[in-house]
Amino acid sequence: MRRWIVWVIVSSFVVPLVNLLAQEQKAGQAPAAPKVQPALKTHSGEVVSVDTTKNQIVIKQRTGKEMTLEVAPDARITKARQTITLSDVKPGDRVTTRCDESGGKCVLKSIRVQVARAAARTS
Repeated sequence: MRRWIVWVIVSSFVVPLVNLLAQEQKAGQAPAAPKVQPALKTHSGEVVSVDTTKNQIVIKQRTGKEMTLEVAPDARITKARQTITLSDVKPGDRVTTRCDESGGKCVLKSIRVQVARAAARTS
């Protein structure tokens, strides 16, 4: 009986170890790399201009620096938690944007148009 119990305990450790070693020795197969989410960078400022034909928006940051940003075709654009289009964004609007810089340039994934506080109180 003792031999049988020892054999069960040893095999419960050996079998997973053998499977692990067999997986590591498979030739030509690299372990799957985990998918990394792109780092999104946030920019905020006042809209200077919107070009719907080029899918671009120019914003002026608090520092005075103007940035021309490309808007991704699948970008999420919202105002007061409602989905809007790029043509609904107007010069003078305050926006917060998030962009993916993994391709070497800033491509906007989301634009949130801020609602004026006075307008929000009367609504």
